[in-house]
Amino acid sequence: MAMFKAVLVGGPVAISDEDRVRHTNSLSEAIKYHRYGGYEHFRHTGAFVSVNGEPAAVFAWTARTAVAE
Repeated sequence: MAMFKAVLVGGPVAISDEDRVRHTNSLSEAIKYHRYGGYEHFRHTGAFVSVNGEPAAVFAWTARTAVAE
């Protein structure tokens, strides 16, 4: 299964630059970033950028949800 480098854009400014670079095996599924009792959701925009000379899919923030209890 292919792995893609992804960069998270938008959402909470408290997410560090290091945490914004992720890896995913699907460009069609949301990336869920666990943060403070919830999840920040990011979806692929269709765009790609260069991160440290490597292509990375751009995932933009779409919503926040609470962790189910």
